[in-house]
Amino acid sequence: MRPIHGGQNHNQSEGDPLSNIDFDKLNQVFIKNLPWIILILILFNAGTFLYLRYTKPIYSSESILKLDIKSDAGILGIQNPMEQDIKGLSGEIEILKSRLFASQVVDAVGMNVSYFHPGRSHLYDERYGNSPFIVDVQVSDPSILNRRIDVEILSDDHFVMDFELHGTSHRTRYPFGKKINTAFGELIVSKTIFFKEQQNLIDFYFVINSREALIDYFQQNIIVEPINFNANTIKIALADPNKYKARSLVQAIDTIYLNYTKAAKNQAVEQKISFLETQMYKSQIELEQFEDYFEKFTIKNRTTDLSQDLNYTIRLLNQLDSQRFNIRTQIAAVELANKQLGEGTPITTLGLPKPFLEMLAEYNELKNERLLKLDTYNENTQIIKQLNSRIDLSQKAVHDRLVSYQENLVTSQEELSKKRKILESNFAELPSMGTSYNKNRRLYSLQEEFYFSLIQSKIELEIARAGTVTNFVVLSPASMPDAPIKPQKILIYGAGFMAGLIISFFFVAISYLLDDKISNSKELERLLMAPLLGVIPKYKAEKLQTTRLVVSTNPKSSMSEALRSVRTNMEFMASGNGRKLISITSTVSGEGKTFIAVNLGAIFAYSGLKVVVIDLDMRKPKVHLAFGTEQTNKGVSTILIDKNTIDECVNNSEVKNLSYISAGPTPPNPSELIMGEKFNHFLEELKEKFDIVLLDTPPVGLVTDGILVMKKTDLPIYVVRAEYSKKSYLKSVHNLITNNRFDNLSVIFNSVNQQGRYGYGGYGSGYYEDEVPAKRSWLDKLLGKKA
Repeated sequence: MRPIHGGQNHNQSEGDPLSNIDFDKLNQVFIKNLPWIILILILFNAGTFLYLRYTKPIYSSESILKLDIKSDAGILGIQNPMEQDIKGLSGEIEILKSRLFASQVVDAVGMNVSYFHPGRSHLYDERYGNSPFIVDVQVSDPSILNRRIDVEILSDDHFVMDFELHGTSHRTRYPFGKKINTAFGELIVSKTIFFKEQQNLIDFYFVINSREALIDYFQQNIIVEPINFNANTIKIALADPNKYKARSLVQAIDTIYLNYTKAAKNQAVEQKISFLETQMYKSQIELEQFEDYFEKFTIKNRTTDLSQDLNYTIRLLNQLDSQRFNIRTQIAAVELANKQLGEGTPITTLGLPKPFLEMLAEYNELKNERLLKLDTYNENTQIIKQLNSRIDLSQKAVHDRLVSYQENLVTSQEELSKKRKILESNFAELPSMGTSYNKNRRLYSLQEEFYFSLIQSKIELEIARAGTVTNFVVLSPASMPDAPIKPQKILIYGAGFMAGLIISFFFVAISYLLDDKISNSKELERLLMAPLLGVIPKYKAEKLQTTRLVVSTNPKSSMSEALRSVRTNMEFMASGNGRKLISITSTVSGEGKTFIAVNLGAIFAYSGLKVVVIDLDMRKPKVHLAFGTEQTNKGVSTILIDKNTIDECVNNSEVKNLSYISAGPTPPNPSELIMGEKFNHFLEELKEKFDIVLLDTPPVGLVTDGILVMKKTDLPIYVVRAEYSKKSYLKSVHNLITNNRFDNLSVIFNSVNQQGRYGYGGYGSGYYEDEVPAKRSWLDKLLGKKA
């Protein structure tokens, strides 16, 4: 026997957050939504599978560098060395992640064209280093940059290129290895050594990358992070779907960073070398100017030794003076000879050259011969005349020769005078020229010495530059990744499963919170102020289309036993001589009040009591349907208007001692009929004729007829249906108790699932003979299939 439960536990667990959770209902909600939970898990795991299938694996190549961070301030003790090392390490990290460094890497690796081919799951894989063709392009229209250009290989000699530019599609057949003029520029598509290896692959595409896009790609994919601040070690990693490309880029980063650090370390040396080269250039220009001066000086003066030239000039002047003196002497001798020749006196031959001596000797000889002849001959004689003629000719010849010779001497004298003037002029300039020459010679020597010192300094700096080592060591070179870093399948599958569980949890929680229907007796007892008269299990033998008497077909069923428990509990609720007037109502239609009334009446009838079920729901009568009969034109409504008597309207059922009176024709004013005095006499007469009178009243949540009837009964019963009645319906029960003072109101919990029924468990196993239909799988239930 079930005890009667009341509403005494409303506040027994205040302060306990778990006290408000109905775990039985939560379990029911979970079981009810189990197909959806399984479906959610399947969908999430399927989504995870599809995500992994259509997501490119990302590989990461990394290298580890140890930096040699030195700080002059730290060495001098001005700042904390550890703090300085951290700052220096952070600075190097920022350099590696900077856009400036990224641009240097992009310029060095030469990835201006990327090649792709369809791979697994229709995803395009980049052919880095193993493309069957390469593209050498000169872009004239930048609009083509970063856009897809499709290539379909037709044969070993030809291909089709397809692209779209400015809204116009271009598809043309081209040969390999020849210059092509396209809408975006000139290019040459050449086959590589991988062409024959990939003859079965015909669909490719390439992208002409812009420099900015490559820099953005580099910055987005590079990872530079410290490993150990104390050891000054950092990790350089780069992620890419192509593991060969990732390693190649990391190697390039290490190399470029090596050159960068060398350049940074040699910056001061480079500046010094640059300064020296500038000074050397200036010095070289000055030396060339000096050399040009010396060259012109030598050409002009035909000498490179002015002191020697000065002595030589003095000797020349002396020689010229001596020559001039000799010429003057000769001129005087010639003049004297001419004078003597003209006077006819003997000619002095001193100072005359040898040819003149012979001529003068001949002349003198003729003169002497004439003198000798005059002693013998007269002047008019022929011999004397011939001698005179010969003398005149000789005299004239000597005279002409002397005049010519004198003229030559005068000319020579004038030339010597000119030479002497030139020498005298040069001799006057030689000291100043020597001073300028010597000054330039000294400056040239100084400049030459300075130039050689610059060369020496530059050589020393270049030796220092050549011996410069980087301030980092590659502890671990760029690695070839074996496995992708993402997506991590185990983690993704786990996350997908956990996400499915979390969504399922929230789905169950929301379903639990949004479920405003009463599902189990524990929940009902927690919310109920009235005593719980009994729990009626759900009828599972078949699906009832209408209310029906079922205990007669299986008196030993769990439902029959539950109704017997209700009958027993009612003995404690009502007093009297055994004749009871019982009203059964609910909040709304469909909660099973008619079902309870009919089957509870049968249970009372089985105990030997004379029972009648009265259908007072004259607006929507159902009692006659429970007994399998049709509605007649007589019943409660005709009794209350004195059209028929009780005996005329009583109908017997298949159960012994169980009768019923149907509602009869629907009256226009059911409430007025119930409120009338005739209704009271009707009840009294029923109590006289029957041991138990069960009144099936209208739902109190819809009309007031039920409340009017309940006031006249010995035991009002309120029916609540599991998984149908809402929690808000219990307000009607509370109002009946508090406002209408129905202190003896009790509740029957109807259509409760046995597996979830509080306090019922498996007690009836082996005692009851329920007719249970064949079980359906949850998939059949989900699809609505019958067993």
